[in-house]
Amino acid sequence: MPPFKPYLQNQSQLLPPTLDEFIGKDHIARLISHAVDTMDISSIENTYSTIGQNAYHPKMLVKVLLYGYVSGTRSSRRLADKLHEDVVYMWITGRQTPDFRTISDFRKDRLGDIKKLFEQALTLCSQLGMIRIGTVCVDGTTIRADANKNKMQYRKLLLKRKQKIREQVDAMFEEAQRIDEEEKKIYGNTTPHTTGQPLTDEIKASIKEQIKKEDATHAHARSRRKAVIKRQEKKLKAKQQELNGKLRMIRKDRNSMSSTDKDATFMLMKEQYCAPGYNVQFATEHQVILAYKLSSDRNDSRLMKQMIEEIKERTGKKPTVVLADAGYGNKRTYRYLKQEQIAAFIPYNNYNKEIRERNKGLYQLPKNYDTELERYKFRQRLRLASEEGKKLMKRRREDVEPTIGDIKRNREFRRFNLRGKWKCEIELGLISIGHNLKKIKGWVKKLSQWDNGLLKGQELGKVLGYVTV
Repeated sequence: MPPFKPYLQNQSQLLPPTLDEFIGKDHIARLISHAVDTMDISSIENTYSTIGQNAYHPKMLVKVLLYGYVSGTRSSRRLADKLHEDVVYMWITGRQTPDFRTISDFRKDRLGDIKKLFEQALTLCSQLGMIRIGTVCVDGTTIRADANKNKMQYRKLLLKRKQKIREQVDAMFEEAQRIDEEEKKIYGNTTPHTTGQPLTDEIKASIKEQIKKEDATHAHARSRRKAVIKRQEKKLKAKQQELNGKLRMIRKDRNSMSSTDKDATFMLMKEQYCAPGYNVQFATEHQVILAYKLSSDRNDSRLMKQMIEEIKERTGKKPTVVLADAGYGNKRTYRYLKQEQIAAFIPYNNYNKEIRERNKGLYQLPKNYDTELERYKFRQRLRLASEEGKKLMKRRREDVEPTIGDIKRNREFRRFNLRGKWKCEIELGLISIGHNLKKIKGWVKKLSQWDNGLLKGQELGKVLGYVTV
């Protein structure tokens, strides 16, 4: 029999090891734990009541969620299972085991101020010298909503249905008027049941003559038809109000709405299929996320101003240079960045085609020539053709695009678990904080000397505090 190493599955130990011994000194869970311990989470703590049973500590639940999003586990049920199976989660929770409902409710009900935690993680990046808010890259991607693509409400179809209902209501109104006119010809200002005036012998004789002229069944049929018309008209008007409500929810900046997640819009995903989702915007510097934004608008061209304002709100600083792709290149964006005194390196739509045509002498001015826009385009051609412009655009491809790729591919964040824009923003905040903490770990490893998992570098050790120095 070949020799094997001893296998003693049920061997007991005289001194059982602690959970801490199973977690590497440079493990990302240690960084997450320390970062959350140093954060001010009073905004979360203030959402709890002093009445009732003691709740699980919010810092512990934040750590569980952050580590889950970093490691690609976002389902509350899967996280609850991990608390029983995974030694890293056991160490994070101190062997506490909140159930999936507790984790789910905490995520959607207690993390409304997730951006405050994001700002504190960003401050740690700034303390380490990872960001300076100088040259910033902006880009967007589409992420699926938790909604069925077969239950979409489209603006064009809703408008057609609204027009059809309006025509049906008008037709019923005309029919009701026609019946009224027929009865008026027969009865005048009276009806088969009332006269509206004292019954004289002349009126009685007139009514008898009218009854002889008209079959009683015809009068009854008209009366029933009018009642049916009124009921149908009432139902159609209720449907009309429902359609108006849906159109108000879609708004003018969207073309569709999901029935299950009313903030989601039908969008083309990066995998070349259409589904309800959100346009997720990121602003990065050295692959550190400075700001994030969730939009129901499929078009990037209207979102640059929002991203710059978000950067200023999160960091208190304004970038000096902004890099983006042609999806943001339009007069509105160029004008805003000029007013903010931010240098833009943003190609416009059909930029490459226009450059080729200009080089061949085939370019023709557009029919709807816009002097202001052409000035901005001329400035962009000069900037992008310069050596600095070529280097910066290459940097953009190495900055924000890998960040999005890491989140969607490595972290497997391709679909939201929650429904509603503000809940999805919570998920986006968690994945952004987790991404930045991963970058901190890589930054420390890059700038420091490692020896058997122990960080050497007193200054960095003091800032992080998650390893023994």
